[in-house]
Amino acid sequence: MSVGTGADLRVAQPAHTRWNFTVFGADIAFFSLGLSISSAYTVMPLFVHHLTPDNFLVALIPAIRALGLFGPQLLVAPLVERLRHALPFILVCTILERVPYLVLGLGALWLAHSNTALLLVLFFVMVFLALFGGGLTYPAWLDMIARAIPGNWLGRFLGFWTGLGGVLGIGGAAIAAALLAQEPWPLNFALCFILTFAAMVVSFVLLSLGREPPRAVRAKSVRSPGRDTSAPRETIAVQRSVLQQTRELWALVRSDDGLRRLIVSNGLVGISTMAGALFAITALKLGGLSYAEVGVESTVLFVAMTGGNFLWGAIGDRFGHRSILVWGSLATAISAALALWAHGFWLYALIFLLFGLNTAAVNMAGFTLITEFGPESRRPTYVALASVSYAPFAIGAPLIGGWLADRWGYTPVFIVSAMTGALALLAFQFWVPNPRARKTATENTSGTVMG
Repeated sequence: MSVGTGADLRVAQPAHTRWNFTVFGADIAFFSLGLSISSAYTVMPLFVHHLTPDNFLVALIPAIRALGLFGPQLLVAPLVERLRHALPFILVCTILERVPYLVLGLGALWLAHSNTALLLVLFFVMVFLALFGGGLTYPAWLDMIARAIPGNWLGRFLGFWTGLGGVLGIGGAAIAAALLAQEPWPLNFALCFILTFAAMVVSFVLLSLGREPPRAVRAKSVRSPGRDTSAPRETIAVQRSVLQQTRELWALVRSDDGLRRLIVSNGLVGISTMAGALFAITALKLGGLSYAEVGVESTVLFVAMTGGNFLWGAIGDRFGHRSILVWGSLATAISAALALWAHGFWLYALIFLLFGLNTAAVNMAGFTLITEFGPESRRPTYVALASVSYAPFAIGAPLIGGWLADRWGYTPVFIVSAMTGALALLAFQFWVPNPRARKTATENTSGTVMG
């Protein structure tokens, strides 16, 4: 196995760092703006609720998103590890991440009055495809960012630009709230989806302007009859069975105790998100809020996410990115506990505030914490493995939450979310190792695990 030279692993040159800090960061900001206009926590649940009263289908939104995002990552990680430059691959795959919002906007205008069942199917298919495109690009994108931005600036880079994206997102959420309140169905939701696509077009252009430094290529030598073995190892295609790849991944997990603890703790975080998809619906059905007021709560959510991005980025660089998940887990536990008896705009504003802080913490740590766990040559696999192992909880918890809500009401959902949030807090504080303290040892040993 080749792990590259020290020169291969160096960060980008200063001039490219400044350029990449700007264009890659602005890409994040405009992508965040797009997501805020079609928020998965307010706009999308309200859209589905307008088509069906079934809580299970509302809870299906985060499950479908998680399935699309986490499903393909382990499949593409080995490919990414053999690419000197991943940006061309990212640009192709990310088209799938953006176009579904345009299709969904046009579909809402076309089908809302004629075939709501087909529109509901179209919604879930487009949401899955958008996140599937994100899953294809995520390991390569995060690895590229980790190479393009110096490690001691990664938290501040992500914190600043996701924070700025949150500032734009506040405006995007306000636009969505105004559209939901002032425009008739289905034009209000269609405009949200189309504006999301427009923001993502700008994001795509900015992403394409990045200057990616080459990565250390992990490759194997393969000798076969008639093959020119004098060719560079990184140009030799290596075909491995799914079974062999699974065994190698299991060997990696088995050899890395810290990674196993992180995976289990991430599972608790995933379960604690069970209530998130139902906050908007309970605010509407039990909390006494109108559609317009729930739209305003979306603005509160993005204000909290914005402040959280700035806050968690600085805290992560200073105290370690594990600490972010400690405080984020506390926020989600309190928000779910408050939802047990919440009524009225201001108490739900506090719930969405805390939920926004948790969302920012989970997103930030998902970018930064895992990049510190393994050697740079194996980063795409570590990123994909952590994400995919989180998937069953992120997919299953909302579905179970929707099923519980339909049969026994919302109280059991909020209790489970609050309890698992508290357990996640304890796990990250006392059980998951500090990756900065173990990184050197991991780099010395993990490179041979999958050789």
